[in-house]
Amino acid sequence: MKTPTDGCATCRADVEPGAVKLPDDPRPSEIYAAAELKAWTERLGATDVAAEIARDDSLGEDGFRLHVADGRLTVSGGKRGVLYGVYEALERFGGIRWLSLSTTVVPEKGGFRLPAALDEVQKPAFELRQPLWYDAMQNPDLAARLKLNSSQLQERHGGCSHLFDQVLRNCHTFLRLVPPEEYFDAHPEYFSEVNGRRQKERSQLCLTNPDVLKIVTEKVLERIKANPQAKYFGVSQNDWQGYCTCSKCAAVDAEEESHAGTMIRFVNAIADEVARRYPDKVVETLAYQYTRKPPRHTRVRPNVMPCLCSIECEFKNPLGKSPYAANRSFIEDLKGWAAQTDQLYIWDYTTNFADYLYPFPNIHALQENIRTFRAHKVKSLFEQGAYQGRHADFAELKTYLISKWMWNPDLPIEPLLQTFFDGYYGAASKIVRRYFDELHALPRDPVKEPLLIYESPYSPRLPDAFLEHAATLWNEAEALVADDPVCSYNVRMGRLAVDTTRLLRHRDPAMRWDEWQALARKTLAAFGEAGEIRFSETRKYDPEILDDWRRIAELSYAEASSDLSLTTRVPIVPLDRLLFTPGPLYTLQVHVKGGGFKAGVDKWDTVYNCGQRDLKAEFVTDEFAWYDVLTWHTAPGEYFWFNPTSPATEFDAIRLVKTP
Repeated sequence: MKTPTDGCATCRADVEPGAVKLPDDPRPSEIYAAAELKAWTERLGATDVAAEIARDDSLGEDGFRLHVADGRLTVSGGKRGVLYGVYEALERFGGIRWLSLSTTVVPEKGGFRLPAALDEVQKPAFELRQPLWYDAMQNPDLAARLKLNSSQLQERHGGCSHLFDQVLRNCHTFLRLVPPEEYFDAHPEYFSEVNGRRQKERSQLCLTNPDVLKIVTEKVLERIKANPQAKYFGVSQNDWQGYCTCSKCAAVDAEEESHAGTMIRFVNAIADEVARRYPDKVVETLAYQYTRKPPRHTRVRPNVMPCLCSIECEFKNPLGKSPYAANRSFIEDLKGWAAQTDQLYIWDYTTNFADYLYPFPNIHALQENIRTFRAHKVKSLFEQGAYQGRHADFAELKTYLISKWMWNPDLPIEPLLQTFFDGYYGAASKIVRRYFDELHALPRDPVKEPLLIYESPYSPRLPDAFLEHAATLWNEAEALVADDPVCSYNVRMGRLAVDTTRLLRHRDPAMRWDEWQALARKTLAAFGEAGEIRFSETRKYDPEILDDWRRIAELSYAEASSDLSLTTRVPIVPLDRLLFTPGPLYTLQVHVKGGGFKAGVDKWDTVYNCGQRDLKAEFVTDEFAWYDVLTWHTAPGEYFWFNPTSPATEFDAIRLVKTP
């Protein structure tokens, strides 16, 4: 039985646990663990389970023991561990699967079958386990069921294991610590010197300036005093380049053979003062881009947690096995930081940040990467994905797999894939799995065609022909689950990776106008049904993309084939999106006033020019008028471009007029 997760039993901490025995003076998480065990076993049709929740802090906050003897289950562990142990038992002995926000699999009256005897202890591979994906971030109950322990967990789940300060978080805090708008005009020497000049915009700090050290140290101490519950306080570079090249900073970095030299010396000095006053607090900093390489001589203090980031790497292949240069240097940096500290923090990347929905075939590298981090003594693991919106490319699967491997990196992939595909896609499992396998099998050279985290949805590395084929697979999958509301929803959202990419490209010569319009309408309906879907970290392009699709969805065929105006100003328009019939003779016209322009039509992925026009300003009126650019026989894969040649030029529309 597959049900929407939101409709599953979510027990309150004050629910009477019934036959589940609790320790004296139970914690909120112990009460909740008992309530969850009772509610879910009843869903399985097991009303007489003999069970006990016991406290064992020797296992750590997250560790647990499952013990079965004489038909009685005892789950013992730390404040989060008892809850994780309950979920482990429900999965193993009851067959329940928490797959995503949309889907929980509960066997129909399958019972809760305990083994005759069991005594098993589990502890996680990583102390902090945080996949920054939407489902896990938005629902603390799902996060707990996946054995995660980051900031979204509430008291009933045992709380967060690694509480960062709300102001000095885990990244890019220089702007908060020393705001340029507050300090720069009076003290430009506080900020980075680049090309001989101190920078106010997109700057970093001058880390050898003693006044900067004093200001930042005082602010960190203020935050610790204001937020004593937090353990971690971030002191880290802004999210751009611009490190300081003044003579003092340059000398330190040269000695350390890394720009992390100035950073770590600066952070160490702050950490020394923090340790003197607050020995239980930790200063976190980034080993990111220009600070990724560890310093040659200076070692981080025991109360400093460096966060090593893999942003430059390619992700189709495991980090440690790819020949891509950034991957090789990342592994060397990983070894260097691991030799310096026993609390290394990793910030890894698991999606395409240029387009969350775009197919990003990285799943076969995930497990090996997590194993690599474990092998190098990483304690805290942060896997950044599409965290602001739902249904990115295989988002739910990636959340599920990453969560499982953060707990135990040795779980074999195939049973996990089978469990997820069968439960999440139901009768469409085999078809979607075929698409998944074919997507991940697409060849690409890791050196010449690396899978980076900002890949354009127009990239030829994902061929149009594959997208056409993939659409037929998703059509078949959708038909197979038409009568299953949960799996039908999952398939319709899963196919957005293919459908949105096809709509963005508008280059499929096999599709007729009515098919394009149907696809636009279908995709817009899916966006409306799902609610919170994002193309990328920022919403910069979302409105114009959706407006374009609405225009396609609302146009009549007559408008589309003879006189279509785009009311937004765009320098390049794929002509396939105008939805004309390829082949006949068309005249392309532009709507311009005020000044001269150059405009023309070229063909994608070639140097072929179909034609262009260079119209001088004296031939353009002060009022909007239509001007011919060229008349030609249209073909798939062509695009229009427009360049104004005068500051007074205004351009607001194009149209294609079919020649009789």
